Amino acid sequence: MVPTDRVIKFIHYTCIDGIAGRMKTLTEDEIIEQLDEQEQLLNWLQKANEILFSAVKTYLPQVFVNNDPDILEYAVKPLLAKSGPLDNMDVSLRLLYALGKIKKTVYADIICLSQFSQHVQAENSSLSFHDEMTFDFIANLNAITENEQLFSAIRKMKFSSFEVFNTERYGNMIKTGLTLAVTSLLKELTNENSANC
Repeated sequence: MVPTDRVIKFIHYTCIDGIAGRMKTLTEDEIIEQLDEQEQLLNWLQKANEILFSAVKTYLPQVFVNNDPDILEYAVKPLLAKSGPLDNMDVSLRLLYALGKIKKTVYADIICLSQFSQHVQAENSSLSFHDEMTFDFIANLNAITENEQLFSAIRKMKFSSFEVFNTERYGNMIKTGLTLAVTSLLKELTNENSANC
């Protein structure tokens, strides 16, 4: 059993006068709380991507250096700084995947979350958690489909009779599933990070 106060550490980089920023530590509960506060699907996706990207940016420095302060300061920080080449989720993930530092399923899920968020935002769509497109999206996330009990419960509710089906309850179940997927991806990133240090 995993304790609920498990700490998932990641660095949140901010660029202030060219200097990269501060360490931010969040517990799993705080991450869940931040995601749960998002009422709209687009807001939820943006917050999830922000959290995941912060975790990716925390992992990246270990790919390049073995605690060499000069390399970290003069090579890695500029790469990760705002408007640096690795200040992009897709580029950073592709690099980690190409170097064999993250699993294919983790790479695919985070890219999928990022692209779905971009699609919802570009379409200026008012998609909600209970919409058909959202179900199609989660059906392609390994972090959800590999949790057979969760995915089965979502499918059963989606295809249940009208008396059992409740749009709000179904939307909340989707949101919970997505939140569990994000925490699972964060654990994979922090486990990869620990394994490769």
